[in-house]
Amino acid sequence: MSPEDESKVQEFMENYMLDLTYDIVTKKIALSDLVNTDDEVILSYDPFAIGEIDQAWLLQDLMDYYIETEEYEKCAKLLAMKIKVENGLLDLSDRLYLTDEHFEEYDSTMDDLLKDFKDNKQNKN
Repeated sequence: MSPEDESKVQEFMENYMLDLTYDIVTKKIALSDLVNTDDEVILSYDPFAIGEIDQAWLLQDLMDYYIETEEYEKCAKLLAMKIKVENGLLDLSDRLYLTDEHFEEYDSTMDDLLKDFKDNKQNKN
């Protein structure tokens, strides 16, 4: 891959990562909905590092990106959220992090699939 192609791929991945993070922060997408998808999930933070993210910093990072891409409507929304976070009026924890509860449905689905597989295998014998 040429350096130019590598740069384009890196830029695409960065855009995807920041857009997906924005969608989660603004509740356009629930992080828990991404658990059971085949989609590539790349975020600008670790959704398992509960409480370790400075929420105001994350919002500022997204604002800096959207200023650069001249998406000022997104910046305005993020700024309003950042002000609330800094004043203790908004906590994004329920949007940002995954807990064991998010995987319970996935675990029960896997258990059901394994049970069905075993039952089908026994019926064939």
